[in-house]
Amino acid sequence: MQQRPFPIWQQRDELPKVLAEMAAQLGPACCAGVTMTAELSDAFRTKREGVAFVLDAVQAALPDTHVLVFGVDGRFHPPEVARREPLLVAAANWLATALVVARHVPTCLLVDIGSTTTDIIPIAEGHVVAQGCNDPERLVRGELLYTGALRTPVFAIVDRVPLWGRWCPVAAELFATAQDVHLLLGHLTPELCTSPTADGRPATHEFAAERLSRVVCADVEMLEKADILLIARHVAEVQVHRIAEAVAQVVAGSGVQGPVVTAGVGAFLAKAAVERLGLECRSLAQLLGESASVAAPAAALAFLLAEQHHV
Repeated sequence: MQQRPFPIWQQRDELPKVLAEMAAQLGPACCAGVTMTAELSDAFRTKREGVAFVLDAVQAALPDTHVLVFGVDGRFHPPEVARREPLLVAAANWLATALVVARHVPTCLLVDIGSTTTDIIPIAEGHVVAQGCNDPERLVRGELLYTGALRTPVFAIVDRVPLWGRWCPVAAELFATAQDVHLLLGHLTPELCTSPTADGRPATHEFAAERLSRVVCADVEMLEKADILLIARHVAEVQVHRIAEAVAQVVAGSGVQGPVVTAGVGAFLAKAAVERLGLECRSLAQLLGESASVAAPAAALAFLLAEQHHV
């Protein structure tokens, strides 16, 4: 399995080349499954445009491969159908993961936290019973929460942090991200910090501390290490609280009490939120392996493609 960060809003024209490089490293394949979230990027004026762009890139990178696109109906579709009905395939990745998890834990709540978002998906008796289908529907029902373990800006998590015995408002600037917080606190290793940093400097403890100090318009010469760690702990605490609230909302709306299966690079956040609610917690990594958990939609899509199309 390969996973590579790609800021499509900055490098969209490089996508075919990157996909071709990854395909060459993986080796030849007769069939490829596709799911996407890039269509939401403001690199595109509409999701229709984004879906078409991604499919153009995939087909250019895999000219001799049979391409199938996964949809929110749980089925694979040819690219021409996906182009004609872009909302059928836009942001369907969460469903792929949920369908596979349902095979292993027939009644559960799946909480998959990636770099940017948290998916909270109820599963009952082997069936995905999410109320939302597309992103806006899932947002209003709490099944999609825009907070993640890496790319979320600190100012999108908190509006104030403790400093020198007072509450200090944070700057609404992209000075630091959740990745800096969780790297400093030891929740993430540098190897898992795959998101571009706010200042372009490496994802190290030293630079993470520098970035985090700027959220209160300071720097590491003005703050003690303890000050910066206190800020980091507060940001993490608020993020866990928000996730716990969303999980509780989905539990109340779906009636699915658990257990909760955690997945993604931010599984540690899900675990903390679930334990706060007193629910049983299980890890997708224990069921399918660590690499499958970190890139759950990709692993699930491969499984479903092999099963449905005998590849």
